[in-house]
Formats: sequence, structure tokens, C-alpha cells
Amino acid sequence: MSSLHFLDLDRLYWALAILPMFAAAIYFSYRQRLKARSDWGEEKLIERFSKPINPTFEAIRGTAIVIAWALVFLAWADPVAQNAPQTVRQGSMNLVAVVDVSKSMAAEDYRPVMPPQEITNAKGVVIKSTPADQVIGPYGSRLDMAKWVISNQIMPSLEHNKVGIVNYSGEAFVQAYPTDDYDALRYVMAHFMKIGKAPGGGSDYAAGLRTALELILAEPQAGKQNVIMLFTDGGFDGKGEDLSKVIADIQKAGVKIIVMGLGSPAPGVPIPVYSAGGQMTGYFKKDGKVVNTAIDEAALQSLITLTGGELVRIDPAHPQVNMHWERTVGGTKMEKHEAHVYQYPLAGALAIFALLLVSGLVRKDKRIV
Repeated sequence: MSSLHFLDLDRLYWALAILPMFAAAIYFSYRQRLKARSDWGEEKLIERFSKPINPTFEAIRGTAIVIAWALVFLAWADPVAQNAPQTVRQGSMNLVAVVDVSKSMAAEDYRPVMPPQEITNAKGVVIKSTPADQVIGPYGSRLDMAKWVISNQIMPSLEHNKVGIVNYSGEAFVQAYPTDDYDALRYVMAHFMKIGKAPGGGSDYAAGLRTALELILAEPQAGKQNVIMLFTDGGFDGKGEDLSKVIADIQKAGVKIIVMGLGSPAPGVPIPVYSAGGQMTGYFKKDGKVVNTAIDEAALQSLITLTGGELVRIDPAHPQVNMHWERTVGGTKMEKHEAHVYQYPLAGALAIFALLLVSGLVRKDKRIV
């Protein structure tokens, strides 16, 4: 939870006033019991017929009681967690993810940091989970990271706003038309979004941006924010004039651009080659030499300068992109969700009281004989 506040702070102020007095009363009770034992008669004789007072146990018990009541007061103040999560308001946005599926996106920069590979049944229940370093076959590529970010970070923040997917290499095509059926989108990404599954060779994100813009303009709706999110390692071998034209059209349409930069910095990493059975047979070569591929930082910075968009770098060394996606993609069109979390301190208090009860029941008498 990124933000915690209390709906009734006055109750916390009551706690600050009452708890010290409560602690003092417990200590006073302890001192009075000690005094009463000494006043009633000979201490050794008394201890033969009653439990001895253990100072350590009494201190632990008193501290636990104060902590338990402090937790009760915390629960009484009604703690609320914000950003649990914050989401883009439903129906306020269209987002099109433009994803590079060219050969360089097969480089496995992210295998060391990818979560375990999960295999699910038809109902979406995980039936097998394999650690990334034990996965046989392609895993942890730049494309895998793009799909993971879309599925696990972007979609949960969009509150069922429509998402479309465009794949590109030399040319572009619509992988999924805008929909709010995220389960269907995840299925499409898992089974159909693969390296080389776009027309042409090379990498031309101008074509991908053009196709994404056409998708957005096909269903114009007043009041909606339109976002294009480009996942790329920066490779571009299209025509500069085509890129300039589509950027101008995107800006004219008022579409926001977010560029997701994928890949390792120079000197980069090689591209693994796999057999049909999933065994790695070597690395991609050109003119007999292994080809290393790296993110083209200069190209991405130039693209951001041209579009006035935003660059998000997914660095393989620090891949956890803990961003407020609802703010990044949604601007001011987001909703704050507040979750009441009083049950957690209350459960802690009940657990402490239960332990105190049990300790009182099972603690053995220690008599001097």
C-alpha cells in the first residue's frame, strides 16, 4: 500500500492519552501484588500454596497487553489504504500497445529477472510453475518482458478500459482490436504474439504507430484520452519522412505517446537460436559472426523529442518498473480506491489476547517445597 491514513484521527489521540495510563495501572497492579504477598505473611510459606510472581513474565505480559490495546485503538481509528490500487476511470481511455516483434526482440536480456513460467489449464488455474533459469526453450526475451508489463502492470491499472495490440517488424498488423476483455488479450499474447509474426523484415515503428493511430481514429469518442504505448529496443530502419508524417498526425489527433525502452545497453547481448524441440543451438550470426543487439538509446531520445511523449526505460539490471501506471497513462482521468484495513491490527490484537489467555492456562505452578 503506497498511502495509509486514518478516517478518525481523534481516536488515535485518545489512544495516546489512555495507553500510558493503562501501562501505569498494570505496573501499579504488579507492585500492589508484590506488597500484598509480603504483608500477608512469610513469603516462602505463601509461595508453597500460590504461584510465584515472575518479574520477567509480568513485564512481557504487561507489554503484550499494552500492544494489544494499541492495536485495538489503531483498528478503531479506521485505517484506510489508498492506491489499492488507483485505476484509470472506466470508459475514459483507449490504449493501443505497439509491440516490436523483430528478431532483436528475441534477445533474452530479462531471463535472469523474469518470474517463473506458469502453465495454466483452460480455466486459467496454474498447473505448473518453472523457474526462469530452468525453462527449456525461449524465455525472458524483450518481447516476453513487453507482454509481462502489459499483462501484469498496465492492464490492472486500466479498470477495463479498451486495449488494442499492434505488432510490427518491417510492416504492421493488428494483433488484437481494442477490447476490455483482458483474459482474451492475455490469451492472444500468450499464443500468437511471437518473434517474426509480422509482415516484412527489419524494424519500422513508423508503420506500427500509423496502424495504431488508424485504430484509434476508427472509433473516435469525445472525452476519451487516447494513448499509444510503443514497446521497442529502438531499432528503426524505416523512412524518416514516414515517421515525421505519422508523428505529426498523432500530435494533431491529440494522442499521447509513451515509449517503453527495452534491452541492454551497449555492447548488448546475443540472440539465442533454438531448435524445434526447444534446445538452444547457438546464437544468431551475420557474415559468420555472432550479432550482439543493444537498446538504441539515441533513437529513443530522438523519438521522444519529436513526439513530446514520455520514455520509460525497462533496464534488465533494474527491471522492476514500479510506476503509477494509472497516472502515466491516465493523467487526471483516474479514480482513487480506498481499502479499509482495520482488520489487520484487530487480528493482531486478538492473536495477542489469545496467546495471553493460553499462557495463563498452561503456565505451570512453581512452588517451593
